[in-house]
Amino acid sequence: MNLTKALKHKKKLVKQIDEMFIRFSKFNSVEKGSIGYDPEQAYTQWVELTNNLIDLKTKIHIANVGIADKIFKLGELKSMASKIRNVSTQEGTVKDRYTDAVSEYVTHMNLFAKDTRVKELEEQIETLQEEIEAYNALTMI
Repeated sequence: MNLTKALKHKKKLVKQIDEMFIRFSKFNSVEKGSIGYDPEQAYTQWVELTNNLIDLKTKIHIANVGIADKIFKLGELKSMASKIRNVSTQEGTVKDRYTDAVSEYVTHMNLFAKDTRVKELEEQIETLQEEIEAYNALTMI
């Protein structure tokens, strides 16, 4: 299986693990005589699926060694873009609506510069994502 399929399978396993734990937890203590899922079977499946996930994550991690730098860079660029989007670009004279105090604001990075930098980061992110997707499609685990 290639990395792309492995990553999709990982998401599926995580969902199944959550469902099995919910089943186990919900039906572990029930009113005597009630009918529901077998908690022992749910527990056993939960443990088995968790072990499968551990194995799969290990294989994915080993396979990703060749592009670890790109994966880390992608995460940091996304973080940077998110943070820059939240930077205030308020400029000029502003009157506080509660106190009527007037303040003069100046910016280091105005709205245009902020948008330009975010766009540059998004272009880098897109390029990295394409490179990672190509690697994932070609790399077998």
